[in-house]
Amino acid sequence: MSELEQGRRALAIFDAVAELDPAQRANALDAMCAGDDALRARVQALLDADAHATEPFAGDASAWSSALANEHADADHAIGRSIGAWKVVGTIGRGGMGAVHAVERSDGAYTQQAALKLIRAGADSPAARERFLRERQILAGLQHPNIATLLDGGISADREPYFVMERVDGEPIDRWCDARGLGLRERVVLFLQVLDAVRYAHRNLVVHRDLKPSNLLVDGDGRVKLLDFGIAKQLENTDVTATHDRALTFEYASPEQLHDAPITTATDLWQLGVVLHRLLSGSHPFGLTRDTPVAKQLQQLEREPEPLTRSAAQASAEQAALRGGMSPASLSRALRGNLAEIVQACLRRDPDDRYASADALVNDLKAWLDDRPISAVPLSRGARGALWLRRNRVLAASIAAVAIALLAGTGIALWQASEARDQARIAQRESANSRASLSFLADTLAGAAPDQTLDSKFSLRHLLVHARKQLDARDATMEPAVRRPIQRVLGTLYGMMGDAEASRILLEAGLKDAQPRSRDEAIALADDYANYSAVLGALEQGTQSLAAAERAAGLRKRFAADDPKQQVIAYSELAYAYFRTGDLAKAEATWMQGIALAKTLRDPPVDEVLVLYNQLSIKLSLGGEGPRGLQLAKEGLAFADRHGVPAISPQRMPLLRALSDAQAITGDATAAEKSIRQAIAIHEKTIDEDNASLGTAYNSLGLVLIDLGNYRQATEAMLRANALQDQKGMMEIAILTNNLADAYANSGDYARAASLFQQAIDGIGKADIGGMDSLRRKIQVRQARTAGLAGAHAQAWNRLLALREQTGDADGRESLEYAYVSLQLAQMARLRRDPGGGAPVVQEARTLFTKLLPDTHPFFAHLLRYDASFAQMRGDLPIAERNQRAAIARLMKSPNQSSLAIANAELAAIRVARGDKDEARALLAKALPVLRESVLPQEINRVDAEALATTLL
Repeated sequence: MSELEQGRRALAIFDAVAELDPAQRANALDAMCAGDDALRARVQALLDADAHATEPFAGDASAWSSALANEHADADHAIGRSIGAWKVVGTIGRGGMGAVHAVERSDGAYTQQAALKLIRAGADSPAARERFLRERQILAGLQHPNIATLLDGGISADREPYFVMERVDGEPIDRWCDARGLGLRERVVLFLQVLDAVRYAHRNLVVHRDLKPSNLLVDGDGRVKLLDFGIAKQLENTDVTATHDRALTFEYASPEQLHDAPITTATDLWQLGVVLHRLLSGSHPFGLTRDTPVAKQLQQLEREPEPLTRSAAQASAEQAALRGGMSPASLSRALRGNLAEIVQACLRRDPDDRYASADALVNDLKAWLDDRPISAVPLSRGARGALWLRRNRVLAASIAAVAIALLAGTGIALWQASEARDQARIAQRESANSRASLSFLADTLAGAAPDQTLDSKFSLRHLLVHARKQLDARDATMEPAVRRPIQRVLGTLYGMMGDAEASRILLEAGLKDAQPRSRDEAIALADDYANYSAVLGALEQGTQSLAAAERAAGLRKRFAADDPKQQVIAYSELAYAYFRTGDLAKAEATWMQGIALAKTLRDPPVDEVLVLYNQLSIKLSLGGEGPRGLQLAKEGLAFADRHGVPAISPQRMPLLRALSDAQAITGDATAAEKSIRQAIAIHEKTIDEDNASLGTAYNSLGLVLIDLGNYRQATEAMLRANALQDQKGMMEIAILTNNLADAYANSGDYARAASLFQQAIDGIGKADIGGMDSLRRKIQVRQARTAGLAGAHAQAWNRLLALREQTGDADGRESLEYAYVSLQLAQMARLRRDPGGGAPVVQEARTLFTKLLPDTHPFFAHLLRYDASFAQMRGDLPIAERNQRAAIARLMKSPNQSSLAIANAELAAIRVARGDKDEARALLAKALPVLRESVLPQEINRVDAEALATTLL
């Protein structure tokens, strides 16, 4: 048994025995530990810590158990007693919190029978009283025909809190169904009443957490009543300092309850799955009965559930007959297919992989009843939750992973406790610290699942703010060993929400003096350092970002050198940090190493490999290597296909954006628009619409729309991109500002574009990040082009000449960027009416583009336009017309209708010069509507076309 597994087992046994009296506890420990001395020592250390630690485990378990024992002994003596307006006439039952009494009204107002629940003030603990009062408060807020109604409540003369609820005379749902021999359809119809009650509770932000047949009574009219909200949890307004609830029923406990992980509505979905499995097949999905020893229960619950059809096939003839007179074989066949899939979806071990809500389960059961197709959770919450509100991969550490790491720490502490008395005291303290951290996180973040009734972004932000306030309020009294894991989790979640500065502060504090003691702890800590690195990178603190990434990689190498998956993750984290510091060559080499290693693995870490492909593709495309970037994006998507990533998975969105960028750079704007709109569609279906990642996608869409000539739409997309980027560093601002300026320049708003280009250049200077000279030059080229379009032809020509020299020195005179500057020089020569200076530049650009781009790229059409203009300036109209028509022929194959309209207007001018006004009018009739739609009146090509049309009236 591994350290982590043994730690989990110890916690589960602790939960089972903590409330027993000493004699019973000793016997239970003997039975459940079965001679395993190390396991026994772990459990004992937990019990000792629980008896002596301060908040949040302030209760004395033995005293509490003794108090309850006295209360149970006194329960029958309460008969005849009056409490408020009620008289006790009997005892209905006893539970973990005391007795439930049958009562009648004694005030003479009217006759009524009910059930009364109370706890004696002298025999309770703060934890028990808090749980009791919480149940009363929850019931007061729930009014539903399938939930037992709260009738009264108050404080007795002996200062005992009590409440009175509707008395339900019924049978547990499984016995009721068996007693009447209900068939499968009748059982499902009855179960829908249970779901109606549960989803009503969930909509009111209440998780029951103890759904089982004995809490689901069916009365004589066939109406289900949901009882016992004693351990229910409210998802909102939760007191994060409250004692952590240990109460549960093992037979129906979800994995997250057993492992002390955060509780959400998914916990109820698991328990509903167990109940439904029993109703349909007649047996427990893990083979448990009430007589199964607790130790055996724990062992069985760690396995995968038995498939519904197999359980039915193994049922006794009597059990099968109770389900509409079937045999085991016919029952198994009847459960095959959709019904089995529905139950299986409830019983997935990962909460994120179950149904997203009780409503979804209702819809599938109704679909089964109507013989319609079911959803069977085609896109699990795991697929959404893993990337929920994620701006990039390294901010995606889960709460569950942190919880497991803390549990692993607890296990080590308990092992140390068995070694020596001094170490035992340390172990007790660290065990309590770890569990205190888990209690704080579970209670505070339980309602953060994306499927809650509240808006997911608001809900998470609200909970984070609440948790941080609670943490700050307890800073002076909370041990650092408790506080720091909480800070790391909160820091990660703030990073997911895009609040980089808050994330940095919390992660920095949480990582202080953190030292792992095991492989699991080291990997969890490496994830935290990677998150910290990404946050620092977003804040443009490149050196510190790289140092954190190197620390993460060091931990993975030291503690998991034999795990190639961890090394792939390290390559991804380091490459991104190198990229952030401007060391592009080292970033590319590291990304390539990660991809090469991943290709050798049978079971690679899919998330990480997709990140490697995505980031390297973007780097190559931005660096002028469009074809390579395109190839890497396609390889990444093919990798996703091979490893079963769903078509609608958010994991595909970054790769689709990278593909779109590469397609645009290589001249396929139509394909680029399709790819980026597909990415946006995935995002809007699976992630909050108001999100910075969506802003990045709209930025890419804006660039593609520029390539397509839809300049006004491009401006709108860029404005939306800027609005969605709510947390921007200086470099990010500069890039977005540059792209918006480009949209304005192409639409004809030259003054606004010039101002924005300057803002972008200034922003890069303030960012103080290495390796940004190339980006600054690219923006300066566009700034000079805009100045030329606005009329400063000579100034723009000289500035572009200087920038081309700088580009040649930095990138080489055969680079794509050098060729692009030459293209802009050719345009300036045309505007300056300088065919002598322009013709050589056109030829040089054509030679370079022929080496770098496919001959279908629109740049070749623009070069032909410039050739035509220079020929027209020299008076060679036949050559001008030939080149212009060749350009139009190419542009007709391009989706950029604006460029085609401009070329048609230019051909109209040539035809006028050659005396053919009729064709000129026809050409303008096609060109002007497009230009009026796509560009502003002051755009220079539209100005020329409108002026020419005026002369032809």
